[in-house]
Amino acid sequence: MDYILQTNQVTKIIGGKKLVSNIDLHVKKGEIYGFLGLNGAGKTSMMKMITNLWKPTAGNIEIFREVLTPKSYEVLKKIGSIIEFPLFYEHMTGRENLQLHCKYMGYSKSGSIEKALDLLNITEAADKPVKSYSLGMKERLGIARAILCEPELLILDEPTNGLDPAGMKQIRELLRKLCAEQGITVMISSHILSEIESIADTVGIIHNGQMMKEISMCDIEEANQNYIELTVTNSQKAASVLAEKLGLANFKAVEDNKFRIYEQTAAPQAVARALVLNDVDIVAIGKHMETLEDYFLKLTGEVENNVRVD
Repeated sequence: MDYILQTNQVTKIIGGKKLVSNIDLHVKKGEIYGFLGLNGAGKTSMMKMITNLWKPTAGNIEIFREVLTPKSYEVLKKIGSIIEFPLFYEHMTGRENLQLHCKYMGYSKSGSIEKALDLLNITEAADKPVKSYSLGMKERLGIARAILCEPELLILDEPTNGLDPAGMKQIRELLRKLCAEQGITVMISSHILSEIESIADTVGIIHNGQMMKEISMCDIEEANQNYIELTVTNSQKAASVLAEKLGLANFKAVEDNKFRIYEQTAAPQAVARALVLNDVDIVAIGKHMETLEDYFLKLTGEVENNVRVD
């Protein structure tokens, strides 16, 4: 397999605390890789090591088939990134910040700054000082800087922070375009699963500093199940009807008074009829397909803890 980025048993310990442990991560050339985890799971720690801001306590990182070292200057020239919040010289304009970036990257392609500004829809603000930018505008400028020098690998840590829904949609479309038309490989982290679900080819799920699973979105879609979701007023009585009257075994309570029925032979009409005949009031019933959020929560065990991801 042609991996543009892979990590081998990477561990990071700071002050006696293990932030990530034995992480094996594989990003294929030309794909969008979604790095998923709750806040504090270890996503940013991994991205800091991949971009050489931190050194692993153990293990190694390979980028473009070269093991990353403190002297991997040429490798890093092929990478664009945003880690945590993008920082700028606030008294300078957006355009001046991009010009400065080109200088220290040794990049001088004509028209590249205007192209990046246009792609991120910030041309009108380009000659204003960055200190006047909103959080969303700074995020856009950060992405413009990350793609400015036409990197082969783009590393984006929560890049839609501060953006409204329209801005988030624009960034999704831009990343798809960069990947499809320019062959840029994208690794994007997020705790917003719906964002990753709509864009990623492959997802890596990290939880409590450990890699739980790497899987393609196609495989998740094939593995996910159809189910009937049912909300009632009396969960105890409903469970009795489902098990005893309908003979269903493959169902579970997911919230107070809400069930999911995974029996493929069960029909919503038959379930509703049995409940009504046994005096169970139905608030809602319908067929659904499991989402990436369902898969994530099932894998990490957060369903039992009643934790939800944004």
